[in-house]
Amino acid sequence: MGTTEIVRGNGDDAPSRTGVRIAWFVAIWSLSTSVFFGAASLLHLIVPK
Repeated sequence: MGTTEIVRGNGDDAPSRTGVRIAWFVAIWSLSTSVFFGAASLLHLIVPK
């Protein structure tokens, strides 16, 4: 997996370009946000009003 290859160790092998780091941050942030909203929507459907 690409993510585990990048974050392994103390950061010596991390991407040196700022654009790549920002792209990884945006990708991880958007994925976690969508998972949060997906879980909240599922919980909203399960819990009765």
